[in-house]
Amino acid sequence: MSSDHTTASQSPPPNAGASTPLPEAEAPPLLLLPLPEAHASLPVPDELLEEIFLRLPTAADLARAFTSCTSFRNVVAPISSRNVVAPLSFLRRFRSLHNPPVLGFLRAEFYPAQSPHPSAAAAHALAQAADFAFAFLPDHAGWSPRDVRHGRVLFSAVSLAEGRGDFIDATSNTFVELVVCDPLSRRYIRIPPVPEDLAASVQRSGMLDFEPFFAPASREDDESSFGLICKVLCENKVAVFLFSSRTGKWGSVPHHGLDDLSNEVVDALYARCGLHRRHYAHGCFCWVLEWMDKLLMLDTRGMEFSILDLPPNSHGGRLAIVEAGEDTIGLLNIGMRTLDFYSKVWRNRSGGGAKEWQHTTMNHPLPNYHWCIIGADEEYLLLRGISLDWPWFGSSSQERPDIEYFAFEIKTSLLERIHVCKHKMMHAHLYRGFPPLLSPPSI
Repeated sequence: MSSDHTTASQSPPPNAGASTPLPEAEAPPLLLLPLPEAHASLPVPDELLEEIFLRLPTAADLARAFTSCTSFRNVVAPISSRNVVAPLSFLRRFRSLHNPPVLGFLRAEFYPAQSPHPSAAAAHALAQAADFAFAFLPDHAGWSPRDVRHGRVLFSAVSLAEGRGDFIDATSNTFVELVVCDPLSRRYIRIPPVPEDLAASVQRSGMLDFEPFFAPASREDDESSFGLICKVLCENKVAVFLFSSRTGKWGSVPHHGLDDLSNEVVDALYARCGLHRRHYAHGCFCWVLEWMDKLLMLDTRGMEFSILDLPPNSHGGRLAIVEAGEDTIGLLNIGMRTLDFYSKVWRNRSGGGAKEWQHTTMNHPLPNYHWCIIGADEEYLLLRGISLDWPWFGSSSQERPDIEYFAFEIKTSLLERIHVCKHKMMHAHLYRGFPPLLSPPSI
């Protein structure tokens, strides 16, 4: 069994950088005088307590302070009700200083972080408070989860007429109904259909696949607004449709023709090779075209598609697209005992051609497991691991190995086990957020 916390960083040597103490004879005398009683009993101002709370290391620490005493609760959430939540202004400030921790992952159901993961208590509270059966959705058995972000879950309707897809893995070659919900507050919004005049242009072009997902947060978005991107793959082009909850309207961007791409790339797009796993880096959504050593990229700043050549033999389920510095994209390939890292400047401001891929290999701190990346966001990878020590051969046919799921923080190489079960999942959505008491409704 692997350790639950693994990191590649090293601690500094003891007393590194410590100042040299004065000789005992030269040390000034230390006088401890009692404070006057009037000053000793002065309460800490609420404004100072709020600044202290904003700088607590984790959301779990803030939740403990929130529930420890009435005076602390009144500073964080001076609202008296059955479902107390922190004021939006305080929570916005706290979120600006702290990234939401990983609380679990979502597939057909919610899999909360288990002890000893540091978010286990918050994940358990979330699982108890939220409705992850999504019984509050209309016709809730006919929806498939497509994306998760900021406590919201995006669903698409399962197209029964196509005879494929279910609650877990629905796909569609038609425009289907969308709904965005908040399982904690049990609220949902039906997304209006794409207007006929916008949809007609792609429906005439042999629509192959309809993929909706959340857009990156913009400066105009507040706590309850969001955007959607729908990528539509057609026989000879890729179309993009945009929805804003602030306006309640759809828009579209010019279609990207595929005529300039090689026949092999077009064939890979038709076969949806690797398109089920979406990555995000530097404002771009990326799809690895497996077996083709190609990367399909959607730059959200101009909503433009491009194709990037990948290094040879860099495909597979252990590959992640990550940020590797300004205007530099990285490929992280998890091997048996090594991490292969490729980097390339793909936005060259000087106007010259893009540089070649740079390759480094390092020993990684991960256990000796069979690894697969089944989910990702900007900062974390969701890994599925099966120990190679498990008796794969000669074991009972009824026995199944423990499947372990880990969150791997890309920046620090910190590996934390989230969940252990017998279910082998091919892909899932990371769920990050704050404890229920600190989470206002996102819709």
